[in-house]
Amino acid sequence: MVTVVLIVLVWVFATTDGRTEDYVLPSPGSVITALGDNWSDRLASATWVTLSETLLGMALGLAVALVVAVGAGYVPLLGNAFAPLLVASQSVPVAVIGPVFTIALGYGTLPKILVVALMCFFPVAMNLLSGIRSTDPRLIDTMRSLHATRHSLFWRVRFPAALPAGFAGLRVAVTYAPVAAVFAEYTGSTDGLGYLLLQAIPRLQTDFVFALVVILTAMSAVLLLTVVALDRLCCPWTATARKENS
Repeated sequence: MVTVVLIVLVWVFATTDGRTEDYVLPSPGSVITALGDNWSDRLASATWVTLSETLLGMALGLAVALVVAVGAGYVPLLGNAFAPLLVASQSVPVAVIGPVFTIALGYGTLPKILVVALMCFFPVAMNLLSGIRSTDPRLIDTMRSLHATRHSLFWRVRFPAALPAGFAGLRVAVTYAPVAAVFAEYTGSTDGLGYLLLQAIPRLQTDFVFALVVILTAMSAVLLLTVVALDRLCCPWTATARKENS
């Protein structure tokens, strides 16, 4: 919080007494004004469009990541086959795949959802699969000494032990998901925050651009806090371990 206050104070200092041109760096007051003046007629609907694309894309990416990671972790042969494909899925930049989706699927929401899903899929799948593979051998030996089946060994030991790693990947994914949605809107859209950015930048409406950045930052922060809360709810033992270590 102190850091945020210091940044705002420096920002105010840099934008007063004509130290910086408004079209280069608007004052915090002008950004707040632009946010308030445009919220009801432009920003509210655009924010909802981008948020919907982000949430749907995250849900799709998470679902596919769970299926792939669980399948690859449950069957090691599949894991060895899928690992190179997981890496290859990130070898094609979003800057290339976004326009391809737009050309193939049009200017609707589906291309944006797929871009967000692709962005969220990799960190969740890789972290979850890594967590499944790196389960504490002592836990596995203990369960085997109790005559645990392969099925119960996976769902009662490997998968729960991998959840913290999966949530770590999800925290990375939700941070970039809104940005991925906005970038996808850059490649072709009729609404959304990215569409408004495309209109505002050539007109040098810097205060409006900063207002859009504030909305995106708030969106990412809320999503991240939600994932952190879910992490503590689903993996309470990690919070206990952190308290014991501290």
